[in-house]
Amino acid sequence: MKESIGETICRCRQDRKMTQEEFASRLGVTPQAVSKWERGNGLPDISLVKGICRTLDISANTLLGITDGKVVENNNMLMEQEIRSNLFAEPLLLEFGKGLIPCVIEGLKTDYVNQKRKDLAKTAGMLMPVLRLKDNPELKESAYRILSYDKLLWESSVSAEDTDPVTNPVQPTDRFQEMIDRVAAVCEEHYGEILNQHIVKIMVDNIREFFPGAVEGLVPEKISYLKIERKMQEMLRQGRSIRDILHILEELEEGMEITDNRL
Repeated sequence: MKESIGETICRCRQDRKMTQEEFASRLGVTPQAVSKWERGNGLPDISLVKGICRTLDISANTLLGITDGKVVENNNMLMEQEIRSNLFAEPLLLEFGKGLIPCVIEGLKTDYVNQKRKDLAKTAGMLMPVLRLKDNPELKESAYRILSYDKLLWESSVSAEDTDPVTNPVQPTDRFQEMIDRVAAVCEEHYGEILNQHIVKIMVDNIREFFPGAVEGLVPEKISYLKIERKMQEMLRQGRSIRDILHILEELEEGMEITDNRL
């Protein structure tokens, strides 16, 4: 098992043309630890699995050597993962030029994305979906763009103010935060397009945890997630907040009762 995981990490890292030092930096570990894994002399801690998969853009199944449902004939796991990721369109995707890679690496060491997710939930009741970040060599070095289900929602470059590197240095995380601020704003503006049944289910499951009586036996038994999604999209078009999910469910249930009475 040790050799299998180490070989997978080594192969995928090399496929992505990352040095052990760069890979270690992204994970917050030492290059010596990476070398140890790849030589089969140890295993990464379970807490690092998510970061490894995200950095190498592979699934946990691929990392662990679980080969059910293979889509390629050879062991080119990078190609297999690319094929799988291209089978569907991402709800929210941030692509950036290679010049912004260091900014993203440093930014991901912070919790800024989750902070913006928290702010959006608090102010608008919107759950920003998991953001996929991907470098795109076809973009200019300082350019980035935001897509949802392959639809371009925003395209720009990071600000390039003339700042004094001594008195007012621009940190890599500043650029990252600038991009994430834009992602959150675009998400809020286009939330009706981004919203899907999976996001709705997470939101309803959250209500179920705190107010089980409002959900049990109702969703999805009587009211489907798709119906809730359509209701929320209608409310967003009307400029209404979707934060009050309890009353959204009550409104849908009441509408069902009125329809039943008419029949």
